[in-house]
Amino acid sequence: MRVFREVSLADSLTVLNALFGFSAITYVLLYGLRIEAFALFYFSTFADGLDGFIAKKTEKSPFGKELDSLADSISFGVFPATLMVRFDPNLFPFAALFLAFSILRLARFNVLKFSDFYGLPTLVSALIVTSLVRISVDYYFLAFASFILSFLMICDVVYPRISDAIAFAVVAVVLISAIFFVEMCYAILLLAGIYTAYPVIREVMEKWRERKLKKLLSKQE
Repeated sequence: MRVFREVSLADSLTVLNALFGFSAITYVLLYGLRIEAFALFYFSTFADGLDGFIAKKTEKSPFGKELDSLADSISFGVFPATLMVRFDPNLFPFAALFLAFSILRLARFNVLKFSDFYGLPTLVSALIVTSLVRISVDYYFLAFASFILSFLMICDVVYPRISDAIAFAVVAVVLISAIFFVEMCYAILLLAGIYTAYPVIREVMEKWRERKLKKLLSKQE
């Protein structure tokens, strides 16, 4: 079977991401909203982060990008949608929209050759939804949040690709802590919220710098 000869270490981690995501879905369906399901989801995020890091350091496989999106659709699309429906069956329409738009976002990512991201990454959306479910926000808030996140995933707003090792380490510590302390979900929401709002913050900062530069030039004149 030639396919196994073409699978790289990064691809193996991508498959592990999918397996953790599938395990989390299965756990939710069998046992409900227990910490084990969330822990499996966090493990899938670790695998996703590691496969990207290793892919940059080693030789890339011919189907790595497609495999990554397939795995992400399970862990960061199907799992959050399943979680929402298990949390409240009335959230099904919002969960279906979230899943549909996450798949669209991942498909577009595969065909675009772009260093950053168009639309909010599915991982960030999934972290927000899972954290909101875990802290048991009310139905209307979760419905509204998932609705907004769905459209942010397919919007044309540019989000930066984070490759800083320190940023990864901070996120890893927060996620590991979240396995043991539900309060760490607020830290996840804070970090994910800052990233989600980053394009707006960047735009405001650029306009502020332009105004400051114009004032400085006018004084010199």
